[in-house]
Amino acid sequence: MVPHHPDPPAVDYPRSGHTRVSCDEPCELLTFDGDRRHGRIWNLSDKGVYVVVPAPFPPIGRTLLLSFVLAPDPMPVTCEARVEWHNATSPERGCGTVKAALPPGCGLSFRVLDAEDARRILARVVALHRRGLGG
Repeated sequence: MVPHHPDPPAVDYPRSGHTRVSCDEPCELLTFDGDRRHGRIWNLSDKGVYVVVPAPFPPIGRTLLLSFVLAPDPMPVTCEARVEWHNATSPERGCGTVKAALPPGCGLSFRVLDAEDARRILARVVALHRRGLGG
C-alpha cells in the first residue's frame, strides 16, 4: 500500500525545466526481474513522471515497465521508463531529502513510449498547464 500524502501541489518547478503538471493516478512498476510495485504518479511531463512509491526504490539507471491511466481515459499507458533519481525519505515526515516539496519517490524518464500514448500525455500536460495546474 502506498502511503497517503496530501494532494500534489498545483505548481512544481523542477530542475529539468520540463513543464510538469500535477497528477494523482495509480501506477504499477514492473522490473524485468519480476519485482512489481504499486505507486502514484505525483507529476507528469511529456518526458517522464515522478512516482511516489515505497522504499526501497528501484536502482538509478534501472529500466522497468511503467503502467498508468490518464483518467478519465480508461486506456492504460504502458511504457519502458528509466529510474533517473531518488528522493529518499527525510527526517521530516512525508518529505523527500533531495526535493522537500515532494514526498519520497523517484523520477522516471520515458524510454520506449508508443506514439499515441506520447500524444495523449502531451495533450494532458498542455491542457492542465493551461488550466494552471503545472509549472
